[in-house]
Amino acid sequence: MKDAPIEDETISDDDEKRMMFIGIGTVGIILGIFLSAIWGGFGVVDEFRSQDWPETDVLSVEQDRNADEWSFIFFFHYEVEGEQFNTTFECNLNPADTGNGREVQPWHTACLLGTQEYLDMKSIAYNPDDPTEIDVYPGFTLRAIFEIYGMKLGPLGISFVGYIFLMRGLKGPTFGPWAKVSKGFTSVLKGMKEEKK
Repeated sequence: MKDAPIEDETISDDDEKRMMFIGIGTVGIILGIFLSAIWGGFGVVDEFRSQDWPETDVLSVEQDRNADEWSFIFFFHYEVEGEQFNTTFECNLNPADTGNGREVQPWHTACLLGTQEYLDMKSIAYNPDDPTEIDVYPGFTLRAIFEIYGMKLGPLGISFVGYIFLMRGLKGPTFGPWAKVSKGFTSVLKGMKEEKK
């Protein structure tokens, strides 16, 4: 007796849609985290860590005069427990200060101060575990969080949207935020159709 031919299994439309949402969601989450990481967004953690960093007197500050017109590069000379260190700090000119409409790219650090303010610094905070690491804006400051890290952390919005897509794929169309948004779109589309009639 011959075996009955095995029919190809077909995935239902619902399963295909779920797999599509899961795939889009996973890619969105990974992409958002990846962009934030390579743009330095996770450096925001240093803003919290540096709250407890000790400060030391700045012996001298020099500026790299060969940097391009949009970059500030400073060399901070300081001493920690009898040992001298030279650390570089670099930032890009904030367009608000020049009125030229140029935007600081998110993978760069925006300057929060003017050139002279950096040159006049009397003290800086340093990492006690690695004195070569400094913070010229020590502690948690909202200005640093928003102006320096706001754009760097922006791609996490893609991760959030990806999470909604992923959960839509896993839990179906009744998933909270997805259900609310889709109901809103459905009611708008219905209203538009009724107006055309």
